[in-house]
Amino acid sequence: MTQDQSSPAARQPASSPATDGARQAPRSRRGDYLLTAAVGVLLPPAILALTGMTSQAADAGQLPRIVLFALLTLMVSALAQWLFAVRSSLGGLVGGLVALAAQAVILASPGRAADAPFAWARSLIPTGAALIVAALLLGGSWGMRRARRAGRADARLSVRLGEHDKTPGVTPAAPPSRRRDHAVSFPLTVMAVGAALALLSAGYTRLLSPGTSLGSGLLGPTLALVALLLGAAFTGRSTLGARVTGTLLALLSLPGLLAHIWPQLPGHALLVRLLPDDPNGVSLLLAGTVLVTVGWGAHLARREGRMGELAELRSREAPTPPHGLPHSQA
Repeated sequence: MTQDQSSPAARQPASSPATDGARQAPRSRRGDYLLTAAVGVLLPPAILALTGMTSQAADAGQLPRIVLFALLTLMVSALAQWLFAVRSSLGGLVGGLVALAAQAVILASPGRAADAPFAWARSLIPTGAALIVAALLLGGSWGMRRARRAGRADARLSVRLGEHDKTPGVTPAAPPSRRRDHAVSFPLTVMAVGAALALLSAGYTRLLSPGTSLGSGLLGPTLALVALLLGAAFTGRSTLGARVTGTLLALLSLPGLLAHIWPQLPGHALLVRLLPDDPNGVSLLLAGTVLVTVGWGAHLARREGRMGELAELRSREAPTPPHGLPHSQA
């Protein structure tokens, strides 16, 4: 007997391509990795160049140029961290390695800072700017990765608690509080960044003297690198410390940046005593700018991880028609 063409069994093979199309393979992230890696390569030179120009403008007492280059530094760093948050934290890792390689080149050159091809670089290198950027980008990449994973875990926990809430007779547990992470974040970040800047101020310039042996003077800068890296990496738990500490550092740099414009501004003499090789305080501005944007990027990564995981979980729970999609949707 001839099979009825209107039966479900006859319609099922025709709808299978639509069903297969609904279950698409995950999007390849190769493009994300390549894009963020390319941005990571360009980020440290851009940040250092803009910071060096800010330092030159401060030495010349040119307020409009100070504001312009400082805002450009903030904008470039923020846009890069946004890209790393929505695409891949690989860019921060690449950027940190590029800055670390630049630091190694500086120490390996015979004239150290004097061999730099630009005037702004020769004045910026003694502040430890390359080391600061390397540590904060490396730590920020680590923290962003942890924040993204934490966001995904938050999404899975939220779904489980929602299911428990719908179950009769089951009282869902309260979600874990992040108050402790927020409370610990600020003092830990302040101590890590403060210790790192003190170590750089105490021993970094000795490494830059031509002919100086590197073996005896590397301990302080290495400890500073580790301290800054760990301080930035804590953004994986809470970004409060990074954002508040970064803002405070930027504010503390103002007496040095504006010393030639408003000499009576309090705090410049103290800044010169604390940072004798950075009288205009540009290293504080650099550390504060990168730290604030790293914290913001980790916050975005946590939110992106949560939203992406929720969308994936909801797509898994979406009911599939027993015989594929209707012909009108095929």
